[in-house]
Parts: sequence; C-alpha cells; structure tokens
Amino acid sequence: MSVLFLVLAAIGAFGAVLTLVMITINLSLFWASLPGGRRGELVTVCIPARNEERNIEACVRSLLGSAHENIEVLVYDDESTDYTGEILRGLCAEDNRVRIVPTVPLPEGWNGKQHACFRMSEAARGDWLLFTDADVRFEPDAIGAGLAFASKREADLVSTFPRQIVGSIGELLTVPTIFFVLLGYLPFPRMRNTNDPAAAAGCGQYLLARASAYREVGGHEVCRDSMHDGIKLPRAFRRAGRHTDLFDGTDLCRVRMYEGWRASWAGFAKNAYEGLGSPVLLAFLTIVHLLAHIGPWIMLPVVLLSGIRSPAIPLLLVAVIAGAAQRLMLSVKFRHTPLLAVLHPVSVLVMTAIQWHSFVKHLRGSRSWRGRVQSAGPFPTKSAVSPPIGTDRVVLVDENDNDIGTMEKVAAHLEGGTLHRAFSVFLFAPDGRIMLQKRAASKYHFGGLWTNTCCSHPRLGESPEEAGRRRLMEEMGIEASLERVTSFIYKATDDTTGLTEHELDHVLVGRFGGVPELNPEEASDWRWASADEIESELSSSPERFTPWFPIAWEALRQAMDADPAHA
Repeated sequence: MSVLFLVLAAIGAFGAVLTLVMITINLSLFWASLPGGRRGELVTVCIPARNEERNIEACVRSLLGSAHENIEVLVYDDESTDYTGEILRGLCAEDNRVRIVPTVPLPEGWNGKQHACFRMSEAARGDWLLFTDADVRFEPDAIGAGLAFASKREADLVSTFPRQIVGSIGELLTVPTIFFVLLGYLPFPRMRNTNDPAAAAGCGQYLLARASAYREVGGHEVCRDSMHDGIKLPRAFRRAGRHTDLFDGTDLCRVRMYEGWRASWAGFAKNAYEGLGSPVLLAFLTIVHLLAHIGPWIMLPVVLLSGIRSPAIPLLLVAVIAGAAQRLMLSVKFRHTPLLAVLHPVSVLVMTAIQWHSFVKHLRGSRSWRGRVQSAGPFPTKSAVSPPIGTDRVVLVDENDNDIGTMEKVAAHLEGGTLHRAFSVFLFAPDGRIMLQKRAASKYHFGGLWTNTCCSHPRLGESPEEAGRRRLMEEMGIEASLERVTSFIYKATDDTTGLTEHELDHVLVGRFGGVPELNPEEASDWRWASADEIESELSSSPERFTPWFPIAWEALRQAMDADPAHA
C-alpha cells in the first residue's frame, strides 16, 4: 500500500476519534431540563400554520394541557387552503386562551414562517414567547421546564430539539443526523460559557425567548428572509449580548418532522446550506466526511478482501469503530434504532449530498417550502442573470434627499444604480482613532475591503441615525449614540459583481472605547487607525478600501475642520 493510502487512513482515524470525543463531551453537557418552573409568568406560544389540518388541533391541545397554566396560544393561519381555519375557530370557541392572529398579505422580503412568528410576537402579551411548529406535541412539563432552565442558566433564549420520530428508512437516514451534526461539531463548552454568535445553536421547533429581549434584538425581523430561525435568532441574541443555551428535551416534546424519503430530502434541502452559511465550510465538512466517516468504511473491506497486510488496517478499523460507537451513543440517547451504527457512512453520505443539493438550490434561488420560493444568496459574479428576490428594499431619493419611492436592494444596484439613501458610521476612540471594519468576503459587493465602522441603508420611515444604531449592533455588536455631520452623493461600480452603488450617503459619528463583537456574515476584521495612518494607507494602497470610504473620509474631515466638536 502507498504512503498516501496510509496517510489518508491516519487522517480518517484521527477525524473519527475526534468527533467521538466531541460527542462524548457534549453529551455530558447536554443537560436535561429542570423540573417545575416559575408559575406566575405568562408564556405566549406562537404557532405558524399553513395547511396544517392534520396537526394543528393535536398541537394546540397538547399545549393547553400544560402544567404551566398561565399561557396563551396564538396561531397565525398563513393563507391555508385546507380546514386549518375551521379547526382553529372551533378551538378558540372552546378555550379563550387560544387566539387567531389576523392574516395579512406576505410582505416582500419575508419568509412566510418568519413573518408569521413576527406577527404573533406583535400580538403577544406574554413575558416569554415560545415559538414552535404545528407538528410538535408537548408533554405537560415542556413549558415549565424550559422556564426553569432559562432561569438556572440566566439565559434570554433557550431551545431544545424535540424527540425526532422516524417511520421510514428515508427518515432514518436523514432526521437523526441533526444530532450527529449538533453534537459532533458544536463545542458545547464554548456554546455554554461564551456569547460567541458562531457557537449559537437552536431548533425552530422549540425557541423560548424572553419577550423584552426578543423585541430588543429585533425579533424575527433579523431573519425575515431566512428559512433557519433556529440558527439566526440565537446568533442575533448573542450579538446583542444576550445569552442563549440548549437543553435536552427528549422527554418533553416530540415531532415527526417529515414523512418518507422525498419529504425528508426536500425538507432538509430548504435550509441545510443556510445552516452552514459558507461554501468554504461546506467544502471543509465534505472533506472531513469523506476522509473520516465514509472512506474508511469503504477502504477497510477492500483491503481485507485483497489479502494484503497493511499498516493501514488498524487505522481504518479505529475509524470504523469510532464512527459506529458515536452513532450508537446518539441512537441510545435519542431513542433511535441501533441499526444507525452500521448505517453511519450511508447517513453521512446522504447528509452531505443534501447539503450540496441545498447549496445549488441556494445559488439558483429555487429553495422552496410550502409552495413558496426562497431567495438566492448574493451575486457571486457578473454571470448571475437575475437578482435575488425577497431581500431588503432601499429608499429612493432625489438629490435633495426627498423620498421618491422604494426599490428591492439588489435591483437598485443594477444598470448603473438608482440613487438611494445610505449612511456611513465613524466611531472615534477616546484617543481620537477611528474604528475601521473589513467587510466579510461573502458580502454581495465590495467584499473583503476595508471601510468605515459600519455602513448600510435606512428603511422606509427610519432616520439615518436610527438605522446606524441598528446596523452597528447587527454588524459589530456595538451600542453607541450617533450624530449626523454631513452628506454626499457618489457613484461606484464593483467590477467583480457588476453592481453599482449610487447613494446619497449620510456621515454619522459616535464614540466607543470597547471591543466589538463581529457578526462574521458582515465583517471579517476590525482595527483602530489614526487620521495620519488612514491618509497614508489611502495614498499608498487605495485598492484595499471601499470606493465610498475615501469620499466619506474627506467629507468627514471637512466637517471636522468646520466644527472641531465632531472630532
């Protein structure tokens, strides 16, 4: 056998053992919920329902049987065409704790489920909000136990993965894999002991959030165009300095997520890639899966049947045993058949195929669920033939900053750009230095370049100052007061994407002396720089900066010369 074969076997064994160790540690930290809970707090349960005649009554009745009696159950009938509405009206007549939130047309830029959750949060009266799905069934202690765990962990959002019921081989090969991914790749010590957004996790089938904190971070509006609130919402809480945590709710609730192979494949394909969020991470995990969890199971029998004595055999055997052991542990813990131990490489292969299928659908803008198509990601190249649908809208203005309408964000950057309102934030340290941000490489234009602290677009009816404070928190995890000092109009085209910025840009300044908590989807790095350092870098390496930065910098300098109080 070649040296390369031996090296691959060694890497596979190391990867499989490492995952086994991670799962062992995480299982010891995946604590069961605490018994009981605080009985006085009102909990609003929010259930989005779109054609759920098979599920909605059983779900609501299981909640009404809660040992934590101080609840209200809100349901948003999301334009159902079956008997969901009739069933809900009957439940409302039977128990006044059940309310139907009025349905409105789905706004552009919103995913149906996230809009339903947001609408229910606006109508909620509870101290806590529990977001769930119509196919989940709850035990009496499910709500009280979640409250008790949140109190114990001093968390503003807690989540659990209900017991996942599977009824076919297709479901068996797909659904339990969520526990392999969760416990094999999320470091629970970091999740539990830090507020790192990258270590956040949750499940949209049970998201219990403190209402005041939920509204403070923006609620489901922060993930309005997403199909993965289980990841996006906890990350938003953590970026705002709010703690989130996970507990084991296997005994508290259960769900049969999908029925059959086709439903399972389609269900996971809608958001499998979004849960990763990066093609680099997808490629890395694919390599790990092939080397540690699929390859050894193929190579070991090939070598044994060949009759060749190879030093790779013990390494391959270690990888296979480690893979089988970890799936056996997970199967026992989450009550799935031990058969998964021998189906481990098949389920990992299926999961990897779904992730790539989801990625392709993401690029094509064809991810869909419940009859609605989800938007694509940002433009990767000029070859993209149509803009992503369902993203933010920008406010169109004339040269005097008068509103003249709105336009979908990416569309406003096509065909030479349409003039719209924007802002650029500059934060000053106590010593006068300015915080610079390096834009994430995945940004839809001008990615990977240095710029001012934060920049974006106000929403309709939102002032530049209000928008600046919102985006500072979303991008940098910073809360700061801002003052508008000047504005300018500019136009610049990104040669990589073909998108054009044509903006009336308001320059906002503020003060901050701490350390930001970067949102990796927005910013990849940051630093402090003096005025002299900025001037020097703009002179020697202008290509490292966004095209609006030198214009905004010059406008700011002129404003500071006119009024030194801005410095």
